[in-house]
Amino acid sequence: MFDLFGDLIHTTIARPDGTHLALLTAEAKSPKGHVLAVHGFTGAKEDYLFLLPELAAKGWTASAVDLRGVHQSTSHGPYDLDTLAGDLVAVARHLGAPVHVVAHSFGGLVAQRAVVQDPDAFASLTLMCSGPAGLMASADLIPTTIERVSMFSRELAGHTLDEAWDAKTAYENVDMHPAMASFLRERFISGTHEAAVQNTADVLHAPDVVDAVAASGVHCAVMYGERDGTWNQATQNEMAVRLGTTPIVIPDSTHLPMLENTDATAEELVRIFERVAGQ
Repeated sequence: MFDLFGDLIHTTIARPDGTHLALLTAEAKSPKGHVLAVHGFTGAKEDYLFLLPELAAKGWTASAVDLRGVHQSTSHGPYDLDTLAGDLVAVARHLGAPVHVVAHSFGGLVAQRAVVQDPDAFASLTLMCSGPAGLMASADLIPTTIERVSMFSRELAGHTLDEAWDAKTAYENVDMHPAMASFLRERFISGTHEAAVQNTADVLHAPDVVDAVAASGVHCAVMYGERDGTWNQATQNEMAVRLGTTPIVIPDSTHLPMLENTDATAEELVRIFERVAGQ
């Protein structure tokens, strides 16, 4: 449908429990290091389709992974946050740790736990449009987000992925090219229902582990689009203070700066990687 993948390399990594994790990789000619990108809630590795080659062009080999039970990563579970974090540690070790992990939204909740599990596997952690805990921890600040995710949670209960997705898109009523809408639908419904249910529960209710992340010694950054409101910006700013960093704001973007303003996102990420490399 889309001839956008160019020279991106498709690979899989097998886990001991039979899970196979799917990756897309853009290879740098003379790599300065490796970047591992983690998608958010209802997303997948293709959310980094434009960012990966930009990072590679700037000298950083970059991979994006489907979390288990999502799109092309097949698994019989479990799908809890600690297990997903263990997968990220395994991928980082496979790629040649330490890697720079860039984690979007729900992926940030996973990546935080991966850093706590094995700090030596990660050179840095960038939390992009993410938060310190599940959405319900700041529910009073993000009523629209809570309404949409709660609606989707109800639809997943007792319905197929197809039915839940169709109800979600009808409810949100986002204007989108039909080909893109079809791609996103097929990508989501190719996943596992149990994973979607678990991810929804965790994006709402995940406990806060930011203090443990700060204590890990891994360099942390907080980044969000200037109009991002999925996690309230005040919540993200407070998380940045706890992590000892200053938030990076990507102009002309909302909750998906890696797609909405790829150039600025890549430039800011490279500054982070180079700062860490120069320490």
